[in-house]
Amino acid sequence: MARPRTSTDDEILERIATALQVSSNGWTLAGAAAAAGLHPATLIKRFGSREGVLLALSRRWVESVPTGPAGPDPHAELLAWAASLSVRDVSSAAVLARLDMLAEDLRSGELRELLHLGWQRQLDHLTVLIEAAIDRGDLRVSTAPRLVARSLMDTAAGALLRAAVAPDPADADPCSAVHDLLESLT
Repeated sequence: MARPRTSTDDEILERIATALQVSSNGWTLAGAAAAAGLHPATLIKRFGSREGVLLALSRRWVESVPTGPAGPDPHAELLAWAASLSVRDVSSAAVLARLDMLAEDLRSGELRELLHLGWQRQLDHLTVLIEAAIDRGDLRVSTAPRLVARSLMDTAAGALLRAAVAPDPADADPCSAVHDLLESLT
């Protein structure tokens, strides 16, 4: 007789995603299972394989990317997005673990496609926020909003790489880099 499920797939994925945010180690099935409070075999049974867990995490992330402003202040939402990028309270090892996870996504065709889709959705979302912030007068730019959105994303990615090699990741914090760019546009 099978044991009853005590957690939904989404609850399991939430626990794993939360643990990955602060992990100083590369992604492992054992680590994901420990974060979820489950045995690795249970994760395989639920998601089919190690890559199945990664695909489920990636799909969940893609679906979580907003499609439009959540409230009346798009500039505040842009600043909140910048704050979400921070590595101020993250160790150098945790920054490297994030880059390891990115490399794993890039090695898998399906994961790479999901990453592309997620980044495109993020680009679309940032473009909408920038357009709304310009309309409200919060940003004063003559550059196309899509180009500004790409510049914000590229700044974040470049700062993450710099944080990975900095003795103190906070010295190259992506949040600060994106915030500085946004401030230069106000």
